[in-house]
Amino acid sequence: MSDLIGNTTPPWNTQSDNVKFTPEGGIATRVINDTGAPSIKGTVVHASPNIDNAVSLIPIDNPDPCGIVYDNGIPDGEYIWIVQHLKAEVLYSTPVTRGTFSRCPLAADGAGIVGRAINEVLPIPPFATDKHFLEIGHPTETIAAPGLAMTFIHFN
Repeated sequence: MSDLIGNTTPPWNTQSDNVKFTPEGGIATRVINDTGAPSIKGTVVHASPNIDNAVSLIPIDNPDPCGIVYDNGIPDGEYIWIVQHLKAEVLYSTPVTRGTFSRCPLAADGAGIVGRAINEVLPIPPFATDKHFLEIGHPTETIAAPGLAMTFIHFN
């Protein structure tokens, strides 16, 4: 198979010990699970305050998400993959509508669950900076009940 300029072998590796492309179209990195429990696919994480090269579940009212857990059922303290760019299945505590806005919850939202995203309509001007810093991306599919939904990932 050749690429657009006729090369038959890509000039880059598609996986290393610590970085890989996921089949869904994301870029993932390997870190230590410091969530306190086996990993849950789709949960939102941030850099662990406890362990180097680790992630923990994003708390409510926390503006520093950095990834989405890719693996399910990996014990606490073991290596897991987290998706940090492009696309991933995100675990939501709310129904989801494609093309809207996804973020980490605030206590005032009422629907927040630690480590899970919420979905809402796109903010309108003036944009709420607190919500902007909680952003994780934009869903590409609609689900009628809380659960996993494919999402374009980006963090602010």
